[in-house]
Amino acid sequence: MYRAKLYIDIQTECVLSEVTNRWDTSFAVKHEEVLDDEHIAFVIDAGERVEEFIAAFEASDQVPEVERVDDTHIQLTKRSCGALPIIRKNHGMMQWWDRVSGSQRTFDIVVFRRDDLRNIVSELREIGSVELARLTPYRAPEAMLSERQAEVVGLAIEAGYYEWPRETDAETLAAQLDITHSTFLEHLRKAESRLLRSALDASGEAGSPPPVERPPDPVEHGAH
Repeated sequence: MYRAKLYIDIQTECVLSEVTNRWDTSFAVKHEEVLDDEHIAFVIDAGERVEEFIAAFEASDQVPEVERVDDTHIQLTKRSCGALPIIRKNHGMMQWWDRVSGSQRTFDIVVFRRDDLRNIVSELREIGSVELARLTPYRAPEAMLSERQAEVVGLAIEAGYYEWPRETDAETLAAQLDITHSTFLEHLRKAESRLLRSALDASGEAGSPPPVERPPDPVEHGAH
C-alpha cells in the first residue's frame, strides 16, 4: 500500500470553490467522513461569515445537509464535484483534505497499487490539473501502537469520541474497558502522539516543505 499527496486544481462547478472565491477566503476541512462513493461529510471554520456560508450552502443542490455547530463552525454533507468518485472507483481511500481555496484542493490518499494511483491521476486530469507531491509506503496505524493503545483508539473512534460534537466521553469509554479514567486518557494521549508524529513525518510537515518525490516507475507531474 502507498500513501500519496495530490494537489488538484478542479475545473468543475463546485460550491466550495464558489464560496471561497465569492468571499476571497479559504478554510481548513476537518473531521472528514466518506459516506459513500458520492458524498462526504466534514466540518469547516467559517469565522465571521458563518451565516453567509450557511445561506450559500443551503442554496446549493450539491449540499443535502448543512448544520451550524457553534459560533464559527459548520458541518455539512456534500456531493462530490468529481474527485471522490474517481479516487474510490480506483480503490483509493481518502485520508483527509488540507484546505479549500478557490478551485485548489490538497488530498491525502491511500492506494493499494501504483497502477491504482496512475489511474486516479489520469482520470483526475479530465476534471482539472494534478500534481503528485509525495508518494511513500503506507504504514498501518496499528503497527505503531501497542495492543492496548490500539484497543483504546479503536473504541474511541467507534463510539464517536472524535466526532464533532463528541458523542461520548472518556469516563464512559474507560468504564467499558474496565480501566480508570486517567489510565484511559494516558493510553489515548500516547497513541495520539505516535499517530500524529507519524502523520507529520509522512507528510513532511514536521520540518521544511517536502521535495516532490517520484516513484521509480513515475506518474507524470503537472497539468495535463
